Amino acid sequence: IKPKNLIRLLSTNIKKSGNPVGIANREINTWWRDVKIKQNGEWLLFTGLLYQIVPYAEVIARFFEKIEDSFIQDFVQVLNLFSKYPLRLLIDRKLKNYVDTIIQSIYEILENNGVDVYYIPEADGYSGILLHDLGMDEMFEEHAKAVSDRLERIGARKIITIDPHTTYALKMLYPKKFEVKAYFEVIDVSGECDQDVVIHDPCYYGRYLCISDAYRKVLRNIGIRYTDVKNSGKLTSCCGGLMNVISPKISKEIAKLRLEELGDKKIVTLCPICFENLRRLGADVEDFALLLKRCIQNSSSA
Repeated sequence: IKPKNLIRLLSTNIKKSGNPVGIANREINTWWRDVKIKQNGEWLLFTGLLYQIVPYAEVIARFFEKIEDSFIQDFVQVLNLFSKYPLRLLIDRKLKNYVDTIIQSIYEILENNGVDVYYIPEADGYSGILLHDLGMDEMFEEHAKAVSDRLERIGARKIITIDPHTTYALKMLYPKKFEVKAYFEVIDVSGECDQDVVIHDPCYYGRYLCISDAYRKVLRNIGIRYTDVKNSGKLTSCCGGLMNVISPKISKEIAKLRLEELGDKKIVTLCPICFENLRRLGADVEDFALLLKRCIQNSSSA
């Protein structure tokens, strides 16, 4: 996809809706409606909307794959297609329910673990990390300031994040106004779960934040046996997920290579982008939060 087309898509959508898919946050962020959330407490849950965006981004990636390297992309107003009804109608509802369940599970795990967590839907928003990844620095700074100011206005001081991209943005790139922790850094669980998995470390957790040991500790405490492949932790291999916005075809090839490294066991990951990029190639992959919730429930009922 030509950079000028991609930049036009991102800049217009984020200016219009605050996120890359161009649909209002209140329409894509629905996980909390069936959950009894608190609106005050010690730790604000900030999802960054990345999980919520995945079903819409999957449709966009499929469309990009069809027009990649084609002259059509110069004439099709891609932007307009994504913000109207076709995108809403084409999303995989099972995938949307799945990612909503992940966020609900994280909130439940935090509450049950005694974390004083609360959530304010209107304060949640996209971190802008893709702008940073693509070198759109001025727009990222403007977006990050708006999000940071909104969080400051509601009095947020301690923030829990749920994905590696948002965690990195708030910890490393945003103004240093908040204490930021990934959800697995603030929980203490134990149990016995008879399962073997292989870990796919997201790049931001493994390479850049260097906190991959924290969720390994959680797995050990809950009794899950995990395998570390050669390229893991600080040396983890990328799943190719971010390449979806530039070249879906190359993204698939990178994912294939990563799957060869991961082998045949069930894969556990902690990133919605990694999950979806590996899933679309048929991998047996599960989000860390759902695995954790199931093991906690099984241990409690045993």
